[in-house]
Amino acid sequence: MNHFCFDQRAMGVLQILKQANFDSWFVGGCVRDMILNKPFADYDIATCAHPDDIIKLLAQDFELDLKGKKFGCVRANHSGIWCEITTLRKDISPDGRHTKVAFTSNIKEDATRRDFTINAMYWNENGLVDFFRGQEDLTHRNVSFIGNAAQRVQEDYLRILRFFRFSSVYAHELNEEGVKACNFYQSGLQYLSGTRVWDEWKKTLFQANTQKVLQTIETNDIDITLFGGKLNVGNYSIYKGNDILLLTKVLFPTVHTEYLTHRLNLNTHQKEWLEIADNLRHDCDFREIYPQYGNATKELVWYWACKYAKSSTEIFAQPFWQAENPVFPLSGKDILKLGCQPGAIVGDYLKRTQQWWVQNNFIPEYEDCLHYAESLFNK
Repeated sequence: MNHFCFDQRAMGVLQILKQANFDSWFVGGCVRDMILNKPFADYDIATCAHPDDIIKLLAQDFELDLKGKKFGCVRANHSGIWCEITTLRKDISPDGRHTKVAFTSNIKEDATRRDFTINAMYWNENGLVDFFRGQEDLTHRNVSFIGNAAQRVQEDYLRILRFFRFSSVYAHELNEEGVKACNFYQSGLQYLSGTRVWDEWKKTLFQANTQKVLQTIETNDIDITLFGGKLNVGNYSIYKGNDILLLTKVLFPTVHTEYLTHRLNLNTHQKEWLEIADNLRHDCDFREIYPQYGNATKELVWYWACKYAKSSTEIFAQPFWQAENPVFPLSGKDILKLGCQPGAIVGDYLKRTQQWWVQNNFIPEYEDCLHYAESLFNK
């Protein structure tokens, strides 16, 4: 039998609901990860209490977030622990993108609307409630849809991406029925917003079973449906960096940055970062960009090495990496103080001095750079 030992602050919220005669349970990820002894930070509570009841009980002593109230969800902050408290619900007329929900007092109706067996386990002081043998699936590392997989996918096409995401973390082999349903209904992915796609996709990478998931996506052409191009699974093991955005780009080398930006609803900063990576030359001197991007330059090296099938060993052996966050010590004012006449020549001297500083691996300090700039006057 598993020993459940939840944070006392979260337990306190559960107790308040119980003392008000509202049956309530921890549910979903916190129960799943407690069984696995995995660390977690999110606490979800399912309750018979309606949102107005929850607010009445907690408003005086807790910070509340009511953005999800119309969906039956109230978030409560108890001394730094946020609990997401949601009224038991059942789905009405799901269409693959949206569904109406109705409140219920029946815990099994709430469990039935969830996606996977491992996400539909409930716990309170009376013990574990597990209608669909989620604990058994968790033990056997099986990510299985609740009920009929095809029906569950048609209810919400986002479940295709969630199936791959949870399989990358919790599965040993991908559930055959789940793969079949995701493959058959993959056209539904076109209805998903870029924000939702990116949120699920980035959580799928760098997991224990990611490579098998990527192979499944590629084999079933879900990559083309999702991103408009073929997935290069081999690049997953070649890429050595930790940047999820750059990894996504090397996984889809033929997909243009403009399309990827649109499909994932990336912001301006993310788009610019992809463009910087795209514009790296095969003979790039990383010393030139190191002052601008600091340690993030190392991620660009990994991207460059993967893109051009180069070895990064020689690059990382260069001494300039020993300078942490190098900042060029001179400015135009320093050049003017040396007696240089104002004008374009100031920028020229400054640029040539900075090039010399870069070529010397950022070692020259202020006085050294000043002397070098002064020496240019006589050349």
